[in-house]
Amino acid sequence: MRRFLYLCLTFGIAFFILEKLLYIFLIISPKLEVDNRLEKVINGEVNKDLIIIGSSRGARNIIASQIEDSLNISSYNLSYPGSDIEFHEFLLRSITKFNTSPKNVILVVDDPYELLPTNHISFRYDRLYPLSKYNYINNELIDRGEKTFLSKIFVLARINKKNFDLRRRKFSKLDSLGKNKSMPLSFQQNDVNFDYGKDVSYDVSGESASKLEAFIKFQKICVENKINLLIVFPPNFERHGKSFERRIRFLSDDEVFFYIYDRSDPVYKDEAYFYDETHLQKRGAIIFTAEIVNYLIKHSPISSFPCRL
Repeated sequence: MRRFLYLCLTFGIAFFILEKLLYIFLIISPKLEVDNRLEKVINGEVNKDLIIIGSSRGARNIIASQIEDSLNISSYNLSYPGSDIEFHEFLLRSITKFNTSPKNVILVVDDPYELLPTNHISFRYDRLYPLSKYNYINNELIDRGEKTFLSKIFVLARINKKNFDLRRRKFSKLDSLGKNKSMPLSFQQNDVNFDYGKDVSYDVSGESASKLEAFIKFQKICVENKINLLIVFPPNFERHGKSFERRIRFLSDDEVFFYIYDRSDPVYKDEAYFYDETHLQKRGAIIFTAEIVNYLIKHSPISSFPCRL
C-alpha cells in the first residue's frame, strides 16, 4: 500500500512539473506568430470604423488603406486566405465582443464556394492553435469539437503539436500584410488558365447547413450591433455567378447592401490585372477598391462620413 501511494505521489509530482513546462509553450506560441491580427482582436486592439472580412479574395482584392485615405475613416482588413463563412462569423463575433463595434463591415463572398462544403475554404483552426492560452480561444475549440472540457483543467489537453514548433514565423510573398493588413499581389501565378468559362447553375441542395447558419448569424450580429453590412461580389475573370448572387441576396436581410464589380469595365477581361482567374493583382485591386469607395459614398450610410476624394 505504501509503495502504491509513493508511486501515485511520484506520478502526481511528475505530471505537475510536466504541466508547468508545457505551459511555457502556450506562452511562447503567440510571440512567434508574424500575423497577430486575431490576437489583437481578442485583446481589444481593433477598434475601427470599417472592417473587411473574407478569404483571400477579400485580402487581395480590397485595399483597406485606400478606403481609409479616401473616406477619412479608420479601416482594417481582417480577411484570411482559405477561410470560410464559419470563420468569418467567429471573427465578427470576436470583434464585437472585445472591441468597439465597427460602423461598417464589408463581407467579401466566394463565388460559388461560400456556402458549399469544399476544400477551397474552411475554418482556420491554424490561426487559433497558437492562441490557445486564451480561455476564449480554448472555449471556441471546445465548442467546435477540437478540444474537450479537460482542456479547461489541464495544459496537456489544451496544447497542440503546432505549439511545439518554436521557429519564428515569416511572411511569404503570398501572405505579406501591407498597411491596414490587406495582402495585394504584384505578380501573376505561373501557368494560370484564364479561360474561366461561363456561369453555371448554382446547386442549392449541396449547401452546408453549418455554413448557412453562420451566414445568417453573421448578419444577425450586424443587426444587433447596428453595423452597416455591405456584401461584395469580387471580380472573376470574364465570369460572374448570377445564380450564386441570387442565392446570396435571397438569404440576406433587407438591410444588407450589395456591390458587384463593374462587369462592363474591360479591366476585368484583361489578364494583366489578375493574379489568377479569381484574384486581382495590386493594380487591379486599386481599381476595384476605388469602385467600392464610390459606391459607399453614393449608396450606403457610410456616405455621412467626411470624404477626401
